[in-house]
Amino acid sequence: MKKLTISILFFVLFLFVSNLYAGGLTIQLSGEYDDVTFVGAIYRWDSDGLPRQADGSARVAKERAEAPKINEPWVDYRARNKGNGTWVIESLLPGIYDLIIVKNGTKQRFEGWRYAPVLDFEEFFPPNAEVLHDQDNDGKKETVKDEESRKFVDKTIRESKHYENKVIPLYFGGSYKKGQIRPKQIRVLVMLLRDLVTTLDSSSATLRFEIWQFEDRSGGYVKQKRTHVLHRIIMPRNELRQWAWLWDPALGNISVGESDQKTIEYKIPDPSDTKLQGLLPY
Repeated sequence: MKKLTISILFFVLFLFVSNLYAGGLTIQLSGEYDDVTFVGAIYRWDSDGLPRQADGSARVAKERAEAPKINEPWVDYRARNKGNGTWVIESLLPGIYDLIIVKNGTKQRFEGWRYAPVLDFEEFFPPNAEVLHDQDNDGKKETVKDEESRKFVDKTIRESKHYENKVIPLYFGGSYKKGQIRPKQIRVLVMLLRDLVTTLDSSSATLRFEIWQFEDRSGGYVKQKRTHVLHRIIMPRNELRQWAWLWDPALGNISVGESDQKTIEYKIPDPSDTKLQGLLPY
């Protein structure tokens, strides 16, 4: 009884402190937003890159029956529809969030991310990070895109053997320090899809999105064994093939401070006319 009372007191104290420092987030949509059915904010990582929820508890995989669905994502906060494209989260803890927007009727999902480190005590890369290096231009150093390193990593991913029949690198971000010949690290947002018919399962497909990290080793890049899994989905193959699940840097790395009242303006893209990367109907 005593332990229960203490637990309740701690919970009440947590709620009080949470409300005291909570911020607010408004997502103002434009474009084709009439059939948006879901807007939410997910807190993926703590400051060390470990999977956490906004309240500090570990983010763990659910049982298959409770697994996230493509149209019902796991989030820490779900926004309320206020009409006219306005979605509001009235109270959320300080932290860095990624936004998820779902249009269930037209089977479209848009999501943000940032490149979390797969090893301890390393820095995050923002979602708009590029693979850069410095080169000599008539005796003057300038910073340019390192296409050679990016293409090396891209080719390595595409030509490696995987359990999935489709492994596609979507976005590349690199570390950068002034004067570097090539990035020390390159991180990649990767889509892994297995939709082949097997003797064990003739109707399901699995889809994962992960962050992979490559290290510069004597001029080449070697993949770290550890990865970060952002999502793991299993669903009927025919249904999955109808969806667009696109990743947008504009929806990632949203910082909300203590008592902040922040507004994010976002125009819903047209999946048939966009440079965003991810899953498209096929």
